[in-house]
Amino acid sequence: MAATDESRPLPPGWAGWRQNLLSPAALRRHVVWLLAASASGLGAYFFHYVDDLSEETRRWMMGISPLLPAGVVSVSLLLICPLRDRVFPGTDGTGIPQTIAALRVPHGPGRDPVLSMRILVGKMLLLVLGLFAGPTMGREGPSVHVGACALYLSTRFADFQHHLVQRGLILAGGAAGIAAAFNTPIAGAVFAFEEIGRSFEKNNAGTIVRTAVVACLVNLVFLGDYYFYGVVDVDLVTVEQWLLVPVIGAVGGLLGGGFAQGVVTANRRLRPLRASHPHLLALGLGLGLGVLGLLSSGLSYGSGYTAARSILMDAQSYPVWLAPAVAAGNFITLLSGIPGGLFDPSLTTGAALGQATSPLLPFFDPQALVLLWMVSYFSGVVQSPITAFVILVEMTGAHGMVLPLSAAALVAYETSHLVCRTSLYESLADAFLAEIEKPAK
Repeated sequence: MAATDESRPLPPGWAGWRQNLLSPAALRRHVVWLLAASASGLGAYFFHYVDDLSEETRRWMMGISPLLPAGVVSVSLLLICPLRDRVFPGTDGTGIPQTIAALRVPHGPGRDPVLSMRILVGKMLLLVLGLFAGPTMGREGPSVHVGACALYLSTRFADFQHHLVQRGLILAGGAAGIAAAFNTPIAGAVFAFEEIGRSFEKNNAGTIVRTAVVACLVNLVFLGDYYFYGVVDVDLVTVEQWLLVPVIGAVGGLLGGGFAQGVVTANRRLRPLRASHPHLLALGLGLGLGVLGLLSSGLSYGSGYTAARSILMDAQSYPVWLAPAVAAGNFITLLSGIPGGLFDPSLTTGAALGQATSPLLPFFDPQALVLLWMVSYFSGVVQSPITAFVILVEMTGAHGMVLPLSAAALVAYETSHLVCRTSLYESLADAFLAEIEKPAK
């Protein structure tokens, strides 16, 4: 259906309220939006369920032989990559760059390669295959893409205001994806403004926030109210601890920025090989993931959530090479272009860096140190500093760390720019748009 004409003013008083809220067209619009927002939450919950099930399956395979999961991940890309390219083109990568790219394409058929039912179904199917196969990846990026598809497809069933059709519903779906994936409604809305839309849009703000809240409420029905990692009650109490905040932020930002720039550069250089020898590239990257899994005793498989939570909440000890193992696995996975996210692996890498440096800083509370490294590295990778510290506070309830986390995130953001001038998601969105525009030339 066509978008409504936002230039026509509403009648004054009760007549305006009735037309906007209680007319048949308005009621239809509200119901369709609510169903789409709920579908976004259900998609994120489905990914959550599959992620847990895939972890159990992988532990079962590891119990039989470490060679079994290594073999599965080594050949998995030979299945997932051809399906992506031949059956579900447009489902590449995390999904966040694709959502950003969708905002640059006017409403109409031009958005079909980015937002459609085929994209939604393909993203879900390929992510499920990927989660069970074991590449180092999270599920939040695909949750964003699925949410954006669901909200944008709702325009087929009801009339929405022009600003919602053009940008608002896509932003709302993206916010719902992040919010429902981590039970972080505020961070979801912030991410939609800071990274996906890169602007605060007052006329879309209400829909974005409401959609994020509805998506989280849907997950609460199945999971209850919870903190993603658990409750952390720490703060910084000494001058020397505060003095280390910008140092950690700078180092974490440089490492995260280096990772992001490495992905951008390698992705650009591998693009010709992906076009000329796709099966060879898929096999090579899959074998790389398999060898890495064997060398890391399986710690590089999956999102890394279990390791990050164990480090942060239980002070469980992991090998010092956990951080490079997870980062390397996520690097290879991102180069493959299969659907999968980088939030979880980046946060896990940051947690591992925090654990590795904790023995060198005995005067620092281990939980506070781990949180600072998580926010710094993550902010360096995605270059969204407000989202970085807001999401960690919502994930842990660490309200005493708001100021140090925000300071570290901002420092990390600035230092990340020294090595990665254009953010990772922006660069990947540019590359994605260039690919889908090729046939039109």
